[in-house]
Amino acid sequence: MADFQASKIGLLSAYGRVEKFSINLTVHIMIFESIRPEVAVTKPLFPLPLVLFPGGRLPLQIFEARYLDMVGACMREGGNFVVTMSRAEGFADLGCEVSIRDFDQLSNGLLGILAVGERKQQLFNPRQREDGLWLADAADLPMESSVEIPVDHLGLVELLKSLQVHPAVRGLYSEIDYTDATEVGARLTELLPLDNEVKQSFFEISDPLVRLVELEAEVTKLQIRGRDA
Repeated sequence: MADFQASKIGLLSAYGRVEKFSINLTVHIMIFESIRPEVAVTKPLFPLPLVLFPGGRLPLQIFEARYLDMVGACMREGGNFVVTMSRAEGFADLGCEVSIRDFDQLSNGLLGILAVGERKQQLFNPRQREDGLWLADAADLPMESSVEIPVDHLGLVELLKSLQVHPAVRGLYSEIDYTDATEVGARLTELLPLDNEVKQSFFEISDPLVRLVELEAEVTKLQIRGRDA
């Protein structure tokens, strides 16, 4: 993982973080209250111990019968499925719709696919089929606006660049728009060693600038832990 000591990221005031987060939370609740379950479309779910954002790229090895059937149906019908963060009991009710961009039989004989995040989904009425596959009624959430990275967050850009030189990351993301706050925040949230519940809380933020503020605080914690180790 990257040398967090090398990124010079300042910690913003606690008051500023709380104020901005409170404003964002209000907007977030208003968006959800405006979504009616009756406009949702039933989609299959793939709960996983991770958080994927729109634009995220996720290689998967498929071996369970329920997911082989799901992938086969998506490929035949041109459909998508929803990746949602799994929990000890259940899964998050906000996930990311993904499309299948590539597939291949791997050297171990398993089916490999590349899933790419399309947009955030609010999930309603989850239920499980007899074969174990989860379904839910999924409604599109608004796409985030494209916002230029403010100067005081350029440290996060340098951190993401340091991660992108690693072969595994570069293989997934050959091009990243380092000027876009939404993309920088999404990719850092996916790649940094943060608790999944923290990542999910960042996923549920609708303002990319607020997400960057929260990321600054988490990176500072990582730096402190690294110095104390």
